[in-house]
Amino acid sequence: MCGRFVIAKEISAVADLFEVENYPSDQKLINYNIAPTTQVPIILEREIESLPVREIHLARWGLMSPITKDFSGPPLFNARAETVLTKPSFAEAALSKRCAIPASGYFEWQGTESKKTPFFIHAPDQMICFAGIYSWWRDESKDVSDPSRWVLTCSILTQDSSENLANIHDRSPVFLTEDGLDAWISPDYHTTDALISELQVESNEVASNLQFHTVSSEVGSVKNNSAELIKKI
Repeated sequence: MCGRFVIAKEISAVADLFEVENYPSDQKLINYNIAPTTQVPIILEREIESLPVREIHLARWGLMSPITKDFSGPPLFNARAETVLTKPSFAEAALSKRCAIPASGYFEWQGTESKKTPFFIHAPDQMICFAGIYSWWRDESKDVSDPSRWVLTCSILTQDSSENLANIHDRSPVFLTEDGLDAWISPDYHTTDALISELQVESNEVASNLQFHTVSSEVGSVKNNSAELIKKI
């Protein structure tokens, strides 16, 4: 699974790295302890005048599907790749609303409930991208004239961990290769089981090159947020 991640670059640097043309330049992205329900950047692609254009939007991390009534339930921040096309909470978004979620790395905990050790997992010299899905959700408690009634939300796809990461946790995000990113966010087709299976194979290739180290247990509290959280201990 993936319940915490890090973005250690400003939005302009993220946009340059992933060839994004449109993005909210006034937004601050750097966050060393991103938790579910936080606003996170998602990369998606739209056709504008018949040309594909990459954009960054901010979305609530925790998918709100059309069948979700309010914010009272647990946030759907992870979606299993194996069932995302059939689960009612995710199926509509998974069919065509695909996005990429950039990260400098993520945290995972190894061990049992009584003793857990946090690890920071990252690429050696670059950012990584998680495969994600998104959905626009309407807050029925707000008036139809209120533009804030529409909430952009997202979830990260997960799969069985590759050999490189399985000793830390049995699930990991689905990681996107450069080609996989291009294919995943393209808006001109519907998602298929075959595409997701191919994505999972490519994800394992990315995972084989990731590095990890133990970090301070301070990451367990969302009140803590500094570069100290990703330092090796």
